[in-house]
Amino acid sequence: MESIGVYIHVPFCRRKCPYCDFYSRPPEEGERDRFVAAIASEAKMREVASRAVGTVYVGGGTPSMLTPAQLGEMLTAVRERFGVAADAEITIEANPLDLTPQWAEGAPEAGFNRISIGVQSIDDDDLRFLGRPHGSADGPRSVDAARAAGFGEIGIDLIYGLPGQTPAALRSRVEQAVERCRPEHVSCYQLTYAEGTPLSCALEAGEFAKLSSDDEYALFAELHRTMAGLGYPAYEVSNFSLGDAHRSRHNSNYWRHVAYVGLGPSAHSFDGRTRSWNVASVGDYLGAVESGASPIGGSEDLTDDQIAAETVMLALRTTDGLDLDAYRERFGRDLIEANRAAVGEAVDGGLLMLSESHLRPTVDGLAVADGLAAELA
Repeated sequence: MESIGVYIHVPFCRRKCPYCDFYSRPPEEGERDRFVAAIASEAKMREVASRAVGTVYVGGGTPSMLTPAQLGEMLTAVRERFGVAADAEITIEANPLDLTPQWAEGAPEAGFNRISIGVQSIDDDDLRFLGRPHGSADGPRSVDAARAAGFGEIGIDLIYGLPGQTPAALRSRVEQAVERCRPEHVSCYQLTYAEGTPLSCALEAGEFAKLSSDDEYALFAELHRTMAGLGYPAYEVSNFSLGDAHRSRHNSNYWRHVAYVGLGPSAHSFDGRTRSWNVASVGDYLGAVESGASPIGGSEDLTDDQIAAETVMLALRTTDGLDLDAYRERFGRDLIEANRAAVGEAVDGGLLMLSESHLRPTVDGLAVADGLAAELA
């Protein structure tokens, strides 16, 4: 059977970035140790099928606010509860300011073999607008520290689509980031304005103007051209790697609808049919787990039609696209036959490529992947 993934959500940050809508907050006295113990306790509560864990991903929040020893405790708990494969991909997210040589050396010893660093930009003006606490030199420095500590798989996150950004400016930013960091993997996320975030409130107050949809598309197309030219072809809407071997296996499993277990406040789990989510509160989470109760705050059972629609939506966000034979075998329906006119229109419009075995998006198709999926599902 296919291996599953484990995600651990570390909900702590020194301060909230103005664009972020993930659940996180500064830790209170003693909460970090309580949280580590609670992860171990929650893992023991989980009932899972006897399938090996192929990937572990510790995200947040800011996981690098925990010490390597604390992170190692959580990984030990996961190994003891689940059958983690010997060649498992084990990833940690890190903030550049946390990534000192000492922390970097301790992370591989704790069990991590892949790291994703929140560089976001190597331009100080961009970082100030984004409310990031680090400076332009900190991203490359942190990558160097991770490399010196022995990490062979290093990814960086970048944010683009800031107000007023042009394709030429984006190209320059990306080229500089890649040249100075030389990562194996790059995730590039377009800036969003989630409701209720400080950045969204500033936008509504007229402090700056959001890019038009045409401008956003121009940046998206330029990003994909630039990354491909640098040797990092896209394999998903926002993800690029130095060849297939450096793709994020954990994130790829999400897009392939592989089952996963989520631990920690607000973490989601999926067993192939049921999706559940933990309470989005550190206090409520710790209170539940420490009293021996489940921290799950809600769940939903997906219908066959919902699962089929999600399968199409997730596949069309990737350059691998949708395996038509696998889809037909799993759901007992022919997607092309049922949507021949819509598929033909998308192919003629340069959004999709249809072969005997797969339906794949072009770069233009990736830009409107969710809309394409809605048309076909």
